[in-house]
Amino acid sequence: MSDELEELRKKTERGDRNDEIRSEADSAFVDELVDAIEAVDSGARPKTVAVRDQPVAALLAALDEDDAEMTAVGNALESSLGRERSEEFDRSEIVRLAVRVGLETATPEKSEQLSDAVGRHAQRNL
Repeated sequence: MSDELEELRKKTERGDRNDEIRSEADSAFVDELVDAIEAVDSGARPKTVAVRDQPVAALLAALDEDDAEMTAVGNALESSLGRERSEEFDRSEIVRLAVRVGLETATPEKSEQLSDAVGRHAQRNL
């Protein structure tokens, strides 16, 4: 009888149900991400993003003129992501890395979900 009570207690704990709801929402979002990746791959959604930010545009323009600075910024961003150091960078790579660092820092759960979605997408398209 005590096993039944223990099982009932586990089912009624708030944390367990909240965790279950969160897990279901996370899984649903990963599914949405997989669909979005497939839409990008098929051309139904654009493969590029555009941002309007004058100071960042100025920084990128200045980095374009100084390879050493561009490499230093790129290597710092790679280091933040735990990646191996590259030799060369362009504006696009700097922006891509900066977005990933920002997502990883501010919302690591979204970065993890994105990684999961990329993995699921790859498995579907083997």
